[in-house]
Amino acid sequence: MSLDKILRSMQVAADYWLVSDTFAAVEGFLDPIEGYALLLLAEHGPGQGSIVEIGSFAGRSTSYLACGSKRARREKVVAVDHFEGSPEHRRDGAFETSLLPKGGSLYETFRENLRKAGLDDWVHIMRAGSREAVKGWNRPIRLLFIDGDHSFEASQHDYEAWSPWLAQDGLAAFHDIGIFPGVTKYYEELLGRGEVVEVLSTGTLRVATKAA
Repeated sequence: MSLDKILRSMQVAADYWLVSDTFAAVEGFLDPIEGYALLLLAEHGPGQGSIVEIGSFAGRSTSYLACGSKRARREKVVAVDHFEGSPEHRRDGAFETSLLPKGGSLYETFRENLRKAGLDDWVHIMRAGSREAVKGWNRPIRLLFIDGDHSFEASQHDYEAWSPWLAQDGLAAFHDIGIFPGVTKYYEELLGRGEVVEVLSTGTLRVATKAA
């Protein structure tokens, strides 16, 4: 390996650890290497259009996406979430996280996390569920990150409702593959039908583009 390649590798490693430390305090279920992959896709990914995140929770993945896009001075991240948690976060109707205040919403926590990270100016919040938010959508999307309700039915809806807006060479990223059976089954069926081609796999993150 040349000295130039070694130095570039060292720079990437240093950047990874710096960013990971910055967002470590934001509660979430995204592994740092998965977050850094999203950051690089937001910063350098192909295509023209919006970055849309379905499911934001407290803002960890949003922060990685917004950081990457802001560094490149590209599009703001559109964060779609009702901030009331996904079904897997609930037990007997109660939200299983210490973050949720009595008001029953993570919205203010999400906004505060973005403010602390200096990224609140690079995120447009759509405070609604995926089904409601997509009704008024009419813009190309270059990066679609699906991380909301992980059931088969919800994953199917999130991809099929939003993917018609994917730009040429646009990317669709799915989280928690291999963790939640619903989204895993849907993603595997999508690949099996030949509708998409996988271009990146790290941790439980899978990134695909529409097949030619």
